[in-house]
Amino acid sequence: MAGLGLGPPDFALFEISDPDERAAQLEAKLQPKLAELGGHCLPGLARVAGKSLFAHAAKVPRRKGQAPEELLVAFCESAKGYRGLPYLAVVVTRLHLHARVGVRGESPRRAAMQRALERDAANLARKGKPFRKLRQFQDWNFEELPEVAPAHSAAFWTELGDELAPGGEGLDVGIAWTREEARSLSLGDLLGVFRDLSPLYKVLANAS
Repeated sequence: MAGLGLGPPDFALFEISDPDERAAQLEAKLQPKLAELGGHCLPGLARVAGKSLFAHAAKVPRRKGQAPEELLVAFCESAKGYRGLPYLAVVVTRLHLHARVGVRGESPRRAAMQRALERDAANLARKGKPFRKLRQFQDWNFEELPEVAPAHSAAFWTELGDELAPGGEGLDVGIAWTREEARSLSLGDLLGVFRDLSPLYKVLANAS
């Protein structure tokens, strides 16, 4: 996947069975590539978002006896990190490449984001084509893709907002390509999908 600097060996790192070895190899080989890709994405994503963004190559999660199932580089408006803030992300798993919009972690802003999603639910439901392949990745199994979300329904967006209430699971939606499909993706293709996802990101980022 020369266009994005990733290739089959990068996806294959998730097939390493030993949890510690997988984490070490992801940290040594894939994390630097995602950080580099993040730098290439930033100018285009800033135009998509309508504001300056910062790239954050996520740390490889290390949990005893659990091998990491995904790795991402996230983009948000804070230089300090993306926890609790709306973010865009490029995510790699064993079988897929993802472009996602998410909110992870608690934040005082989450209540405002919930209200904003409720207010804009009908508008987002009318977007049509940009969200036709949208999937919800909260608590998925990292293998079989979740079903395509009913993004044409205002109720879907309202329910998505409910997960942003204090104590909720947060938000994690996006578009996925198989690792075979991803080999032909260019940076422009990736930015084009983030442009499709930008109405959701802007609702969250501008919530007050």
